[in-house]
Amino acid sequence: MKTLYCDICKGEIENPIPGRTCYFIKEFDVCDDCKETIDARLRPVVRSHFPYSAEWYEQQVMALVERGVTTSRA
Repeated sequence: MKTLYCDICKGEIENPIPGRTCYFIKEFDVCDDCKETIDARLRPVVRSHFPYSAEWYEQQVMALVERGVTTSRA
């Protein structure tokens, strides 16, 4: 079995199930807790932004993931 570690919190992801306990965002592996933190930080930004576009959303998600990876927290 493959051992998978979150790129943000560096914690081990036990029993990785894609889309449930781990998420693959481009080249990053993200655990469920860090993904929920990213979603919670992004939610107010998305609600206040107009007009919405998929490219803009992806850029915002990647910015939060990359910031989390460099600081080791979401």
